[in-house]
Amino acid sequence: MGVIVTKRDITIKDVAKISNVSVATVSRVINGLDRVSESTRKKVLKVIDELNFVPNTIATSMVKKKTNMLAVVVPEVRNPFYTAVIGGTEEIAKKEGFFTLVVSTNGDEAQESEYFDSFLGKNVDGIILIGTHKEAEFYQTIRKPTILVDRYIDNSGHDGVIIDNYRGAYEATRHFVECGHRHIAIIDGPHDFNDGKDRYWGYQRAIVESGLTPDPAHHKQVNWLEDGGYQSTMELLQSLAPPTAIFAANNLICQGAIKAIRDLNLEIGEDISLIGFDDNELAQFVKPRVSVVRRPTHEMGIQAAEMLISKLKGHASDEMNPKKVTLDVEFMKYGSVKNLNA
Repeated sequence: MGVIVTKRDITIKDVAKISNVSVATVSRVINGLDRVSESTRKKVLKVIDELNFVPNTIATSMVKKKTNMLAVVVPEVRNPFYTAVIGGTEEIAKKEGFFTLVVSTNGDEAQESEYFDSFLGKNVDGIILIGTHKEAEFYQTIRKPTILVDRYIDNSGHDGVIIDNYRGAYEATRHFVECGHRHIAIIDGPHDFNDGKDRYWGYQRAIVESGLTPDPAHHKQVNWLEDGGYQSTMELLQSLAPPTAIFAANNLICQGAIKAIRDLNLEIGEDISLIGFDDNELAQFVKPRVSVVRRPTHEMGIQAAEMLISKLKGHASDEMNPKKVTLDVEFMKYGSVKNLNA
């Protein structure tokens, strides 16, 4: 008479009993370890299939000290850029058999620290991080394999994936100059990380290189969000000496600028020229379409996931000389810049 198993939860002991092998042998089969003959492996797998046995992944992870979980930590999830990075990460993670845990810090350093102290260090195998902390010391305390994305901190001890922010901002501003603009404003955010600093200095280089004098009144530094772009554009265009062109240094600022221009009943590409950094839906659907510096957002997530999983598979990087991958950007010219030379 065969072994009868009731409808209670199937355990590894049940599999072992029906297979007529030890629990240790079933565990070795489940975990893909050696020291099991091919005939025994097939027999155990057949029983697992017949019983529809699902291993307790929590218990397995405690033994193996591995969770097959990757964390993607972002400042917030409203920005389409962050969701695109998450999408690229999930694409690779799924292919490689990893789950993805998305964590939002709300751009708060204390909350980011709390997450790392409470559960990120224990419950995930590796981390893809768009950080909020500004000092390298915080990143040096992270012992899990980590890839920094977009915001790179020198001396952090971690590999990173960034884009050529400097060149993107330079090309955008240079395009304004080539079209005859001499009063070019920039709306950006804090220069706490490489992305903000590099975009600002790319803009500055194009201005100075062209023989123009930077006007402090034409630099609006806000919060990287739509409301900041809206308010700054209103202030610039209602000033006594308004610019003829605006460089919006991220996608949400650009959306705010577009809404402000509409509310002032002005026409993009005619009354005011505009270039954004990073694609956004509003910039794609207004007429004329807004020129943008396009960055490979999905690819950033893919690259970061591939680098992280490579580390998890034992291909360790040199912590003294972290690898920093810089992806290129593409300036997309549409109809939002008026040629004043014509």
